[in-house]
This record gives sequence, C-alpha cells and structure tokens, in this order.
Amino acid sequence: MSGPDSDRLATVGAIQQTLTSQVITRVRSLDHLPQEVVTGALHCILDTLGVAIAGVHEAVTAHVRDDVLDEGGSPQATLWGTGHRVSRPQAALVNGTAAHAIDFDDVVSRMDGHPSAPLLPAVMAAAEGMPISGKDFIAAFVAGFETEALIGQLMKPSHYARGFHATATVGTFGAAAAVAHLLRLDDNQWAHAFGIAGSRAAGLKSMFGTMTKPLQVGSAAENGLKAATLAARGVTAHNDVLGTTQGFLDTQSDGGGTSEAWTWTELAITEVLFKYHAACYLTHSAIEGALSLRESGVKPEVIDSITVLVPAGHLRVCNIGEPSTPLEGKFSLRFTTAMAFVTGDLSEQAFSPVSLINPQVVALRDRVQVDARTDSDSRSSIVRVILADGSERVAEVNVNQSTPARHLARRWDTLVTKFHSLVDPVMGRAAADRIVEDVARLPSAESLESLLNALSARTR
Repeated sequence: MSGPDSDRLATVGAIQQTLTSQVITRVRSLDHLPQEVVTGALHCILDTLGVAIAGVHEAVTAHVRDDVLDEGGSPQATLWGTGHRVSRPQAALVNGTAAHAIDFDDVVSRMDGHPSAPLLPAVMAAAEGMPISGKDFIAAFVAGFETEALIGQLMKPSHYARGFHATATVGTFGAAAAVAHLLRLDDNQWAHAFGIAGSRAAGLKSMFGTMTKPLQVGSAAENGLKAATLAARGVTAHNDVLGTTQGFLDTQSDGGGTSEAWTWTELAITEVLFKYHAACYLTHSAIEGALSLRESGVKPEVIDSITVLVPAGHLRVCNIGEPSTPLEGKFSLRFTTAMAFVTGDLSEQAFSPVSLINPQVVALRDRVQVDARTDSDSRSSIVRVILADGSERVAEVNVNQSTPARHLARRWDTLVTKFHSLVDPVMGRAAADRIVEDVARLPSAESLESLLNALSARTR
C-alpha cells in the first residue's frame, strides 16, 4: 500500500488523531496498485455485474425500479440491462438492489459481508458522464472495498452478532469512500462524507430471506453516493463518526476488532471469495461437504439422517427450517444440504417454487439436523450422514480460503463461466461477451463509455 503524499499528510493533520482519519489516510492514497489487486478488482466487477444483470427481473428489483421511474429524475446514469436512465442516486439504488437480489455476490470475511454489491453501483453511477479512466475507476473501487474491510474489522464481531446487516451498514461507508476517491475530495470532505454515511447507514439481519435484504444494499449504494456528493457540495458532519462518543463504533459495536484492524499487510481484496452456489455463503461449506459425499456414492435413498455442524454464528443467519419461498431456501442449511444430495444442482435456476416442494428434497430436508460446533475457532462445516445400515460417512469442508495469485487466471475463467450462465439467458451471448471484454480492458480504457453502453442493452 503506497503512503499518502506530504500535502495530504499536512491536510489531515488537524484530524489525524481520530479513528476516522486513520481509516481515511489508509484508503485515500490507494492509486498505484499491484497487478494482483487490479486483477482482483476486475474479478469483483465482472462477478457483480453478472449477478446484477441476473437480478434485473427479480420482483424486488422490478418494484424498486418501477418506483424510481414513477418518481422521475434527471437522466444521468444507466439502469443496467434496461436502457432506462435516471438520476445517479436512483441508479445506485436500483442497481445495488439488483446486485444483491439473487444473493450470489462476492464475500470478504474482514467485512462480514458482501463488499461489491453496495460499492460498484454507487461508483459506476458517480463515474457515468465523467472523464474517468478505467485505471482511476479501479483505484476508486479498491478504495471503497478496503474501506468496507477496514471498518468491518473495526466493528467485529459484535456488530454483525447484534443483528446488523454489515453489507448494508458498512457498505454505505464503502460506497461513500469509492465516490470520494473518484471525485478527489480533500481530507476534510472525506471525513464529512464518512459522517454523513454513518448517519444514514442501516440494515438488519432480521430481513434475511425477504426482499428487504437486497433493498438494504441498494439503499447503501444510494446513501454512500449521496454522502460523498453532499460532502463535495459543503455539507458538514462530525469528523470522527467512527471513533467519537455516540458515533458508529460506540453505538453499534463493542469495538472488539479495533486492534486487529491495523495489523494488515495485504489488501483485503486479495482475500475476496466468490459464490459458485446461488445461496448464502455460510451454507457453502456444508453444500460442498454434501456434494463430496454424493460424489463418493452416498445416495439420498440410503440416508437415514444427516447432522450438519456449523460455526455458531451460522445459526442466526441461514437456519430457516422450512423455507416457503426460493429466497428463504437460500438461507436454509437444511434445504441446501438436501438439494446437494438429491440433485447436486444449486444454481440460480435450481432455487424455484418447484424445488421447494420436490418430495425427495423435502423428505431428506426433514432428516437434516443443524447444530453449532463446540470448537468455536473452526470456520469449517461438518456433514455427518448415518446410512440405513447404521454406517457413518463424514465430510468436513472450509470454503473460506482465498485464491493464491498463481491461480487468478483460472479464477477469471471460472467467473466468466458463471457470468455467462447468468447473463446469456437474459441478454444473449453476444451482449455478454461484450461486457466481459470491456471489463477485461478496464485497466487501459480511457473511459467507461464502452462498458456503460454495453450495460445499457435491454435484457430479454
């Protein structure tokens, strides 16, 4: 990570003792990025665009889009996959909602959430119509991503444990930081943008499995964008929203992660995780365990019972016992484990009303018991199967492993395959190919115009 120049250090002097200014100093200077970080950003951008385009026709996206179009607004920014143009905040709201509508977006553990869904829609809306190079856009994206990771770490573990939806709350700061970086705000404006963002940040885990979960993420994109643009116009806020009494950290966490936040040597984007099953990421270790047992020859009809042991925090996130909608199914360890054994298919298309009532899936789901692991330090999940003959099969999997730099090219190919599986059905292969090519060319692109034009094509 490059250090801030002397002028920036002088400017931040007045507020350098605050917690907020420490975060700003670390992320504001992110301009000269290692190739591994640029590559990680491109992967996040492509993946987020794919899941957002796939989410364009989801009911929540359609409702929010219709509301925005009824409201009317200046045609400043694109609603991806529709051809509509609306105001920048409106675009951030709708595209941010779409980016989380199918819950298939990227994850980073330092944040306890999904970093790109609230971030990319905000910074793309801010950049549209401006002379922004692809290089500068990527730098702004990374600044927002690292802000989410750093503030997320500061808030851990109590913020998420209390029931706050970190993707929405912490994501508001990430969106604000990315736009602040893009607009080249000075240090005081950054501090005010963070203050405004903190006062508008909201999101509850009690909304998981409902339309309001992705709506919270769209609101984070909108609020973060507005925080930065209002600060640029001169709106002020407390300059230490993170560290002050009755500020964000004080009111919404116990500050348990404060000391760990300053020990990083690598940027968090190098640790980003991607979903290859269309369900809550906390179900993925159990899914992979079930799939491995299925591949070893364990068939649903010979299973007597299944016990899934997961980290205790999972039970408050993805433990819906009998899901009644496909969205609830994505937050059900019992349902996703049964799906893995019965069909082996956990793609976006697999989560349907039909799958919820599949007799074989339902029968096996009802034989799944989910419990917390007693060894609290473990991040893996254990799937233990008792067969009809009394024998036992066990698989333990931890999907929380970052991708080594030497495997990034392979990951890009995997993400391109995922992108086409999501985008081809709604935009066609040619349109999808164009978006992939434009994202790959971003580091040398003089502007975002080609990519934005590609995103403006209508879905089928």
